[in-house]
Parts: sequence; C-alpha cells; structure tokens
Amino acid sequence: MLVSKLSNMLDKICGVLIAVMLGLMVIFTIAQVVCRTWFTALSWSEEATRFLLIWSTFIGAACVYRHSGNIAITVIQNLFPESMQRFIRIMIHVICFVLFCVLCYYGFLYCGRQVRTAAAIPIKMKYIYMCLPVSMIILVIHSSAMILEEINSRCQ
Repeated sequence: MLVSKLSNMLDKICGVLIAVMLGLMVIFTIAQVVCRTWFTALSWSEEATRFLLIWSTFIGAACVYRHSGNIAITVIQNLFPESMQRFIRIMIHVICFVLFCVLCYYGFLYCGRQVRTAAAIPIKMKYIYMCLPVSMIILVIHSSAMILEEINSRCQ
C-alpha cells in the first residue's frame, strides 16, 4: 500500500535524521567542553544542542510510534477475544490519528505567531517550534498506515 510505503520511507529518513542530530549534539558538546577548557566558551553550542534535542525528541516519538514501542497498558485489551482486540487497536490508532491532526493544526498556528529570534543563534524560533507540526504530520501518516495494516490483517 502507498501509505505503508510512505510511512516506512519516512521512518527510515527519521532514523537517519535522529542519528545525525545525536551525532551533532555529541560534537557540539565536546567542542564546548574543549573550548571552555582551553579557549573561550562557545556562545551557540548549548542552544544548538538544546534545539537538536527538541527536534530529535519529536522525530524520535514518530519512530517509536511506528514500531509500537510506546508504553501500552494492555491488561484490559487482552481480556477480549482476538477479533475484538484488533478492533480496539484500530480505535486506538483512530484516536491517535485525530489527536495528531489536532496537534498539527495548533502547532502550525503556534509557529505562525512566533516572531522571536533565538538568543545565541540567529534563527527564528518558529523554525524550532516547527518540530511539533512536522512530527505530527509524520505521526498522521504512521497512524494511517497502522490503521490500514490492522484492517488488512483483520481481513486475512
């Protein structure tokens, strides 16, 4: 299916992005320690590391959701027969889909209101806050794919 392929492709891209962001955080932190110890402290490294952490957290949440790695309490769900469990999983993904859509909408509204610039790096804060709607778009695609995959597994 097209949605599943798109979801899988986005998952791989997100995985690479997270690895790059984590690598940059390590490099920036090491550079800050070295410069603070032997030279003059870098004015931008802490802020850049914080922004990379924020983005990697939101993108990472999308990867975790796609692989069903989030915390789930399935005690009640497991009391039902398998066919009902599938229905419950579908409904959970539908609820998540709606939540992600709402968060995406309000995330874009919030980003549009941001006019501040970061303290140490000359970048508009709206680009930092864009992690919310961007990750929610990815999560909408992932939840759509998971709904369709669950429906297709139900039909088989």
